[in-house]
Amino acid sequence: MLLRLTCLLLWSCLAMPGHAQANEQTERERLNAAVQPIPYQGELPTMAAVNLRDARLERLLDGLTYPWGMAFIDDDQLLITEIGGRLLRYELAARKLTPIGKVPEVVTAHDQTGLLDVAVHPGFASNRWVYFSYVAADPESGRYYLTAVDRARLVDDELVDRERLLTAEPYSWSPSNFGGALAFGPDNTLFISIGDRSEADFAQDGGRLEGKILRLKDDGSVPEDNPFVGDDEIDDRIYALGVRNPQGLFHDAVTGRLFEAEHGPMGGDEINLIRAGRNYGWPELTYGLNYTGEKIGHGTHRTGMEQPLFYYLPSEAISPLVVYRGSMFPEWEGDLLAGALKGRHVSHLDLDGTVVRSEYPLLREIDGRIRDIQVASDGSVFILSQSGELYRLLREAKTPGATGTEPAAFDASLLYQFVCAGCHDSGAYRAPRPSVPAEWAPIQAKSRDLVYRQVIEGVGAMPKRGLCNICSDEQLRLTTDFMLGPQSKSEETPQETPQQ
Repeated sequence: MLLRLTCLLLWSCLAMPGHAQANEQTERERLNAAVQPIPYQGELPTMAAVNLRDARLERLLDGLTYPWGMAFIDDDQLLITEIGGRLLRYELAARKLTPIGKVPEVVTAHDQTGLLDVAVHPGFASNRWVYFSYVAADPESGRYYLTAVDRARLVDDELVDRERLLTAEPYSWSPSNFGGALAFGPDNTLFISIGDRSEADFAQDGGRLEGKILRLKDDGSVPEDNPFVGDDEIDDRIYALGVRNPQGLFHDAVTGRLFEAEHGPMGGDEINLIRAGRNYGWPELTYGLNYTGEKIGHGTHRTGMEQPLFYYLPSEAISPLVVYRGSMFPEWEGDLLAGALKGRHVSHLDLDGTVVRSEYPLLREIDGRIRDIQVASDGSVFILSQSGELYRLLREAKTPGATGTEPAAFDASLLYQFVCAGCHDSGAYRAPRPSVPAEWAPIQAKSRDLVYRQVIEGVGAMPKRGLCNICSDEQLRLTTDFMLGPQSKSEETPQETPQQ
C-alpha cells in the first residue's frame, strides 16, 4: 500500500496543472500535520519506536544482590530469589521487603550455583505451597552438584513442612547449565527444566535427566499420562528432551501451550514450543557453534527433531520468558516477552499462532541483564535486573473520552484519500470498494470492533495498519468510521467478537 501511495502521489505531481499541484501539495501538508506524531521527549525511545509512546518505566526496588527469579503471591505481593540463597517477600503498596526464614542451605561458591527459580502453587491462597529450585552439593565431597526442587509452606514469613520433590541425580562436576526453571501447567502439574550440565550428549540419553523438560504432579509423583511412562529406556519424569540450558519456562493457560527459552552455545539461543514426547535436538541440531568455532552435531535440520520457534544469531543470552496476557498493553496480547542477559533488553516476539512474525528489542534503557519477567494482574510488566533492580512497565489509564496526544483537527477523509483510497477506490488486490454496495455491505455487516482489529492487525492481503506506521490506533479507528459510516443501534450494543 505504501508503494501504491507513493506512485499515486508521484503521478499527481507529474500530471496535474500548476494550480492543481499547489492544491494537492496543500492537502498533503494538511495530512502530514494531521497524522504526524508529536515529537517524543520521554525516557523510553525503544517503546516509542513501536508506537507505545505513553509507556512509563518505574523503578520499584534496588539493592538486591544478584536476583534470579520472582513469582506473584497475589496482586500486592511477590517472592524474589537471590542466587546467594535469600528468598524475599516484596509488598508493592508498602514498598517493603521482608526476608523469608528457614530457606535451605544452597551451594553458592561457583559460577551458576545458588538459589534459582521460585513458583507459587495455583492454590496458594488455601495451601500456602511455594516451590523453588536450587543447586545442591554432594554431601560427601561438596565438589559435585545437581539441580534440586523443594516445596514448603509459607507461614508467617517462614518456610515450614519443606519436602524434596526432585533430586536430578547424578551429581556432576560442572558448576553451570543447571536449568531450574519452574512453571505450573493444567491440573496443578509442575514443569521443571534441567540443563545438560555441560555434558551435551546427556541431553539425548533417555536414562538421564540432564538436558530435559520434566513434568511432575504437585507432590513430586509422576503423572500417569506423561509421554514416556512405560518406556523402559526413558525416565518416566521426562516430558521432552534435547535441550541445552533452559532458564525460561512459561505455560500459557489460554492456549495450553508450554514455551521454553534456552541458551545456545556460541549463537543459537532458542525459543521453543514444547510438546509432549518431542526431541528438541541438542546437540545433534543447533544453530550455534562450539566456542572453538567448530560445528556441533549435524547442522540445523534432522529428521525426528523439532525446529525452534525462534532462534537468535548472535546469542543474546535469552533467559526468562512470558506470554503477555493483560489489558494494559493490548497490542501485545498473546505475544512473547523474553529477557536477554548479554543483550540487556526485553525481546518482544510478535507471535501469530505458532509463527513468530517479528522480533524487536525493547527497554534497552534498563541497561541491565534481564533475569525475570512477570505480568501482573493489571497487565503491567515486572522486570527483574541482575544488577539488583525491580522495574514495572506500565501506562497511565486515559480519561474516558480523552484522545491523549491525538490532534484535535484530525481529518479522517484525508487519511482515507492518501492511504486507503489507492486500494479501496480501485479495488486493487481485491480490496472491497465502498462505492460498490455488493462489495461493501459484507464489511458493514461485521461488528465495528472486529473491523477495527482487522485494520490494526491486518487481514487477507491488507497488511498491518495499512502500512501507515505513523498512524495511531485512534486515527485508524476514526478513518474506519469514516469509511463505514454511522453506527447502527445494533452495532452500539456490545457483542462477542468473532474469532479469526
